[in-house]
Amino acid sequence: MAEKIQYKLRHVGINCEDKAKAKALVELLCHLFELAPGNENNTHIFVSDMFEVMKNNKRGTHGHIALWTPNVEKAMEDLAQKGISFQQDTIRRNLEGHVVFIYLEGEFGGFSFHLTQ
Repeated sequence: MAEKIQYKLRHVGINCEDKAKAKALVELLCHLFELAPGNENNTHIFVSDMFEVMKNNKRGTHGHIALWTPNVEKAMEDLAQKGISFQQDTIRRNLEGHVVFIYLEGEFGGFSFHLTQ
């Protein structure tokens, strides 16, 4: 029997049309769930470590779901055997050259998925 791959929900990415709508959603999520805003850059604003509010509609109809796994490369092998392919242009590697981040091809329920360590 193959080794079972461990996955945990890292965060949910929610798409917004622009920066203003993203900021409004961040304020609402912080208020409703008593969370604090987190890191912000040109593309997103984190709310705690639960939500990544996107300032665009780039990936996924509704957004994305980030899944943590201890070994992204093993998870990729497992998913590839199940017919999943990957967006090679999204690969991020650590200093040793191992894949630590990648998006799966396609959408599932209107969401893109990415694996991360």
